[in-house]
Amino acid sequence: MILTCSIKKFALTFAALFIVATSIAQVTSGRIVFERRTNLKKRMGDNPRMKDMINDKNKIRKENFELLFNESGSVFKYIEPDVVEEGFLKYMTQRNTVYQNLKGNEKMIIMDLWGSPAHLKDSIEPRAWKITDNQRTFDGYLCRKAVWEMNDSTRIYAWFSPDLVPATGPEGFNGLPGTILGLASEDGSIVYFAKTVEVMEVKDTELDYSKIKDDVYNKEELKELLAEKMGRWLKPGDLDAMFAWF
Repeated sequence: MILTCSIKKFALTFAALFIVATSIAQVTSGRIVFERRTNLKKRMGDNPRMKDMINDKNKIRKENFELLFNESGSVFKYIEPDVVEEGFLKYMTQRNTVYQNLKGNEKMIIMDLWGSPAHLKDSIEPRAWKITDNQRTFDGYLCRKAVWEMNDSTRIYAWFSPDLVPATGPEGFNGLPGTILGLASEDGSIVYFAKTVEVMEVKDTELDYSKIKDDVYNKEELKELLAEKMGRWLKPGDLDAMFAWF
């Protein structure tokens, strides 16, 4: 009798653990809150125009974003703080909204150009990720590290969780077998990490960008337009930096 009860308890415990593990592995819809840390000294490099404005006290900027996702796509957007920031430093980082249509292989980016929006729609470009055995945990989700060689001098690190099914992530990054919960440039000038992961229903209507129709450009068209309109203030390197992660 005691043996029978023990077997039943073991079976129930195993079944419960299996259900929990299965439910975690099949997360297809939810909300992730990210913190982005930008080191302005590293980001701006040796730009002489910014040298006198950035110091050790204000060089680190922290901003929060949310990623809503389901199996169809995602939207990544800035979370407005409770207290509105004043001063020029708030324009030193971009606060873009990025839609990803995973089934249609398309992205829509609403670029924040010093408080004014610009719309960029293009196909999702594949990235040649190299998955490593390194691991790290974000809000209880075990992630694996992947590396992307952006160019000859820059690498991007991403930590993705296969327990979150959609192949999406912050700032339009994707292409890994799971959702990206951590993202960083090699020099640490920009770092994203997931603070919270909430499993919830996200409807396709929340990820819909079809109403945006006017003044929509692809990446090259928008770069040319900005060079023409703002070339007096923007250097070629500034433009390249703005579009590097797209």
